[in-house]
Amino acid sequence: MSSGSCRRKTNGQVVKPMSRKLKTALGLFLVVCIPCVSAQQIVAQGQWKTVDYEVSGEWQIVLQNAQYYVRLDDEFETKNGPDLHIVLSKQRLDRITNENAITQALIVGALQSKDDALFFKRMKGAQTLPLPSGIDLSSYRTILIHCVKHAHLWAGAPL
Repeated sequence: MSSGSCRRKTNGQVVKPMSRKLKTALGLFLVVCIPCVSAQQIVAQGQWKTVDYEVSGEWQIVLQNAQYYVRLDDEFETKNGPDLHIVLSKQRLDRITNENAITQALIVGALQSKDDALFFKRMKGAQTLPLPSGIDLSSYRTILIHCVKHAHLWAGAPL
């Protein structure tokens, strides 16, 4: 084969150069799909401060693929309650009480309990709850774990 030929010989095989259509398709694939594998960005994180019940583990608010989520890590654990929710409040933690915990607040979602023979239904383990699209996180000051049914504040932390 001459050096100006469009074909190359590799290990005794003739290899055709990539066609223009294949190059375009591969380029589009890389442009469209590589961002889909985007890493999450941690927007806020912290540890729970006990208000009435001890809560272990850490929480994070993450941004992934243009969506915010509240994430509780694998070490998350607390006493079970009948209606525990993650709440974002516009108030400072030191001003939040059982009675006003959901005033000026967004109830994000319910926590899921897990049966455990040793702990008799504890809230335990990693959980992820989506936040509403278009949320302005800068208007919230505190993250809470709150029993909505009985207006009982478990724990919280500043954002």
